[in-house]
Amino acid sequence: MSLFSNRDLNFLNVHYGLRAMGWEMCSMFTLAYLYKQGLSLPAAFTIYAGMLFVRTLTRPVAMYFCLKKGVHFTLALGTAVFACRYPAMLPIEGLSWHLIPFMLISGLADVLYWVPYHNYFASIGETKDRGACVGIRDAIATIVAVIGPAVGGILLSFNAFYAFMMPFVLTLGAILPLLKTPSLPLPSRPTKEEKKKIDPFGFIVFVGDGLFYQAGAIWPLIVFMILSENFGSFGFILALAAFFRAVGSIIFGKMIDKGKGRLVCYIGYGLHIIVLSVRGLFAYTVPVIIACDFFAAIAYCFSMTGLMTAVYNATKKAHHPLYFTYYTELGWDTGAVSAMLLCAGLTAAGIDLRWGLIISIAGAVLKIFVLDRYYRREENSAVSVQQAA
Repeated sequence: MSLFSNRDLNFLNVHYGLRAMGWEMCSMFTLAYLYKQGLSLPAAFTIYAGMLFVRTLTRPVAMYFCLKKGVHFTLALGTAVFACRYPAMLPIEGLSWHLIPFMLISGLADVLYWVPYHNYFASIGETKDRGACVGIRDAIATIVAVIGPAVGGILLSFNAFYAFMMPFVLTLGAILPLLKTPSLPLPSRPTKEEKKKIDPFGFIVFVGDGLFYQAGAIWPLIVFMILSENFGSFGFILALAAFFRAVGSIIFGKMIDKGKGRLVCYIGYGLHIIVLSVRGLFAYTVPVIIACDFFAAIAYCFSMTGLMTAVYNATKKAHHPLYFTYYTELGWDTGAVSAMLLCAGLTAAGIDLRWGLIISIAGAVLKIFVLDRYYRREENSAVSVQQAA
């Protein structure tokens, strides 16, 4: 498949780019915003953990809509609900009841969006070109992410209303490209036998990803504090990191398609571990922060492409792809909620927030182990097929 030849995937990538723009403009600031609005660090982490736990409680809702209305319909619905999470942040001020709608809408939005999205992306792409497809998508999203944090930071510095309403409009607009993509046949309800045969790979690797990603999300909060809680400067740093990340995704995706999946994952997560260690021990000035962001961006190009290529290919091969996605996302919740609760406990005990980055390192180690086993298994399977032929 030549690049951009899959029409349906192209429209899905346009959709993803618009949604990512809204996300980068606003949600990347969430922890910093909660802290700035008067919540203590333990409270901010606990509230975020609660929002993530709502994902787990409401996940059957996503499965219900996918089974009854279809994956495509649920993706459009999830995008609309996703947009609503931004205005829900506007009234937040301190530890008040306004946090409840934010937690409920955000948790529901995540499951209604990500469960159908991952399943849909896996369904319309081909396994042999998966790495390149993931690379294209991540490159598009990353280019968008260069603009988003800078604009979001500027808007938050001047007027929070526009900072939250613009992502709301952009995310609603992301529904339009979905109208050009095809519906999928209604999935069947998973049988007991299919549930028993579910591959635990997705769940376990996403436990690691939840730990890695969510504990890693405390780094932007640390940067926010270093920059004297200035949203404009903070947005510029995030945008610069995204710019660094934009240069490598497609190249590394093609490496995976050529059988270099394990190497890509080792390089990506190995570099992440080094960067997280340097951030925790030495990153106290803007030049060091930018240097860390540069190498983290390179690591991201390897790690995210290696992770999601494996997950999407495993989804397509699963006995029941939708249930595999459902089960895999539950693993992410487990890791992410655990990460936030651990960070809340650390800060409540008076321990420096930087120690929370160890949790992210633990997630990276777990992912290296699980992805190594997955790609070894795939390589052995490919060799067996060739020998049989």
